[in-house]
Amino acid sequence: MRIGILTQPLHCNYGGILQNYALQQVLKDMGAEVWTIDYGRYNWFDWANNAWRVIILKMLGRKAYFAETPTRRKSKEMPLRRFVNRFIRTTEPRTNKLEQRLIKKYAIDTLIVGSDQVWRPIYNYSIEDCFLKFVSGLKVKRVAYAASFGTNDWEFSQQQTEKCAELAKRFDGISVREKSGVELCAKYLGVLATHVLDPTLLLSAEDYTRLCEDVPKHLQFVFAYILDESEEKKRSIKDFAESQGLPYLIKGADDAIGDDDTIELWLSYFRDAAFVITDSFHGTVFSIIFNKNFYVFGNMKRGNSRFDSLLDMFGLKDRMIENALPKIANNINWKIVDDIKENAILKSKSWLKDLLLK
Repeated sequence: MRIGILTQPLHCNYGGILQNYALQQVLKDMGAEVWTIDYGRYNWFDWANNAWRVIILKMLGRKAYFAETPTRRKSKEMPLRRFVNRFIRTTEPRTNKLEQRLIKKYAIDTLIVGSDQVWRPIYNYSIEDCFLKFVSGLKVKRVAYAASFGTNDWEFSQQQTEKCAELAKRFDGISVREKSGVELCAKYLGVLATHVLDPTLLLSAEDYTRLCEDVPKHLQFVFAYILDESEEKKRSIKDFAESQGLPYLIKGADDAIGDDDTIELWLSYFRDAAFVITDSFHGTVFSIIFNKNFYVFGNMKRGNSRFDSLLDMFGLKDRMIENALPKIANNINWKIVDDIKENAILKSKSWLKDLLLK
């Protein structure tokens, strides 16, 4: 098997990079040769495409977000790119669009779309290509693994819905990351989908500990990984840490990323934290992987369905909070959570392996 993975660009997203790493490792363990399609460096052409699209969508009253400028993103992604260069096998960079040329050059016989929010139009200005429009006419197996719409709502236009429904029916198998995604696939795309785990959950805490084994141990602390910071959240985190008698570290998505802010350092925060507070999907995932007591701030802007599905699966919906953190933190029964996780890992890997060997 020669597999190509199409996911979100590997720029400056810790969780996005690690889900790609995890999926690549799982596929290699199944005996496949694996490449991730390299979007290349984010440039002003990409930024301009996004900007025009956002302006049009906003004029139509739809949700859309302006991307960071290439200059800002480049400064943030450089330390993370070292991990990508070392651990993730990529194709040569695409040009300004996805091309059949890369599929042919690497003799790829299977394309896997996923994971992450690959099927969310506001994050992908060429959503049809995330349904593999660009390989039309090529004889390749088409698979979606843990693809995410990011929300319970249907954000596709009528035209996008019609085109993507046609493309989805050409897939050999579709799995989605959220339970709500199964319903969206059936209702709007007319296809059956299977609910599977995010790829990061397919690896163990030991797998990730090996990646950060050279990072010195931190003293016990409260680790807060916050994508959408606010003064209210900061005060709540400070008060909670003080109630636990622990120091705290707040890591924000908009913080300047220094040369030492590596993937390995980020993983070590979860490894060593006494408690985690986050509003990030993958922040929640790694809290579960490392068996850390945690709380999640609801994140409506980025899509709460991702959290609802994840927490519901593990019986952890009580870890979701909307406002102030409680002063007393109840412990999680990790034996129950780990048993659920092991069963879900077996089902997710079996779905993927059976489809690839079909």
